[in-house]
Amino acid sequence: MTPAESDYLFRLASLSRSFVGLSAVVVTLRGALKGEIADRHLRLVRLYIEGGLLVTTLALVPTLLNLLHVPDAVTWPLSSAVAAAILTLVLVVQFRRRRMVEPGRFPLWVIVIYFVSIAAVAGLWLNVVGLPFAPNVGPYAVALTWALGVFGFIFVRTFELFVHRAPEA
Repeated sequence: MTPAESDYLFRLASLSRSFVGLSAVVVTLRGALKGEIADRHLRLVRLYIEGGLLVTTLALVPTLLNLLHVPDAVTWPLSSAVAAAILTLVLVVQFRRRRMVEPGRFPLWVIVIYFVSIAAVAGLWLNVVGLPFAPNVGPYAVALTWALGVFGFIFVRTFELFVHRAPEA
């Protein structure tokens, strides 16, 4: 692994860890404003915190493999397989969670995010088998960056749900 690859993934892990902390602060703020935590809030909180911790952890996997002296020819396919499997599971779980809490049609922006996320995960699977290029950091970094971007985008889109003060009784 090159220093540039390692540096990028460390910075991504750091940014993701900060996102998790910010998410926790916003949830705490909701409690301080005496706001209820409904099922929709719980689904979103889990998305933010689970997703952020997942990106943090996955960003560190290649460095861990490097510390174990795993060659790059194995590091990128293995890291990509782990990330692809986990992110595939996340897509399925998030789809089901959303469907349980928010029935009805998905907004267009959610559908677009799902399709691009599926493409990012497909890129990871292609990186596992080395198509169309030899396995490398590129698809891995793109997928993790996309995932963190999605979690952040959803956080911003739903921020008002958390800071809206509960009506006075």
